[in-house]
Amino acid sequence: MTNYSDMYKRFINLAVASEKLLEYPKLDSTETKILNLLITYWQNNQAITVVNAMHMTTEISTSTAFRHLKTLRKKGYIELVIDEIDNRVKYVQATTQANEYFAKLGTSYNSS
Repeated sequence: MTNYSDMYKRFINLAVASEKLLEYPKLDSTETKILNLLITYWQNNQAITVVNAMHMTTEISTSTAFRHLKTLRKKGYIELVIDEIDNRVKYVQATTQANEYFAKLGTSYNSS
């Protein structure tokens, strides 16, 4: 039987530990949510456009999502890549920093 209480405690410990990763720019809760949603696409090697990223969740407005995507880009977690065929389309991709950040979180999770 899965002990969900222990799993949630480990999750909270991981969230707290991620706040202490000083070598990475600090993320607010909305940025964290967006980045976590984006990784589900990247993990499955799925491309996601800026427009689709703005509509990933109904919990925040598209303008708020766009504003936070811009902030994630400034902080170095995402990059926008122009489509080779249609230069009006831009894809949201993880940067090396984002991949290192997730790897560090994964290491923290494994050790807890």
